[in-house]
Amino acid sequence: MKHAPGLALLLTLCLPVSSSWAAAVGRPGVAVPLHGLDQPCRDQRFPTLAGPWVVACGPDGRVDRVLSLISGVEYRLPQAMISPGLSPGLLMAVGPDAGLIALQDTGPELLDRPRSRTPSIAAPATDGSIGAALYEGRVSAWPLDSPTHRLVEAHPVGWYPPALVPGLVAWVEDAGPDGEDVWAMSTTDRHATPRPLSAGPGNQRHVVSSGSWLAWVEPASIVLLDTATEKSHRIAAHTGFSAPPALWQDTVCWETRPDSPDSPDSGEDPQAGVDIRCSDGLDAAGPGHQRWPARFEGWLLYRQDGILWLKTAAEPGEARDPD
Repeated sequence: MKHAPGLALLLTLCLPVSSSWAAAVGRPGVAVPLHGLDQPCRDQRFPTLAGPWVVACGPDGRVDRVLSLISGVEYRLPQAMISPGLSPGLLMAVGPDAGLIALQDTGPELLDRPRSRTPSIAAPATDGSIGAALYEGRVSAWPLDSPTHRLVEAHPVGWYPPALVPGLVAWVEDAGPDGEDVWAMSTTDRHATPRPLSAGPGNQRHVVSSGSWLAWVEPASIVLLDTATEKSHRIAAHTGFSAPPALWQDTVCWETRPDSPDSPDSGEDPQAGVDIRCSDGLDAAGPGHQRWPARFEGWLLYRQDGILWLKTAAEPGEARDPD
């Protein structure tokens, strides 16, 4: 990722640590374990992907290291974080460990920018130019180089991070007796007010973003919305019981149990555990539990019974044949 225009850099020496890869990580069509990057994290969403980077934790459970899937080089971060928001090649934290770290080809760099020290109720979000965070009774979205943040009254639910697409921030809203809904607000109109994207009985939650796409979980499906065209479609899926779906452009991956109606193995072995399916055909299945998917291009990162795995598509665009 190149330096963001208009942002001065506080250069920090970030030497690579020893790595057994020293080349592009993974092999087409094969899943490989990423030993040394599966340390448990304080935030169970990690390890995960920030574009072509594996973002992982150290012995104290804080996010403090990254692995480039392109070069195979592992780096220590110039600043450890507990629950950073991610976009391809960028990490952002608010609260006590506030900071913005760009993941460059030459290693991570700490960017000199205004920091939000106010603790949030969920991990923040960034798309590289805008930041967003949720607070008790408030939602905020701001340009990364702005020293001031506009706070808008809302009722966001804790733990679920917000999601950013061009011109819009989305989050999970407390709907009271009806459960949880997905709401959104313009990031360009300072007079905009929050509005529901998906509401009704039951829970609408786990909203995630990639490019112009949003995805979230409903009681029996995953909704994909292209905010550029305002067109949406649903994929039958009984998921959201632990991890959120993973989204890369319009490709979504999710956890599924073998006894779920959307599982191809439904009814075969109810003790088989949790598997991961993707809408383009890439998946992770087998003995044990395959959980916490993260997706970028042809890479699928997931955890299987405490071990971190990376599966690579056999060819670019391996399976563009959604079920």
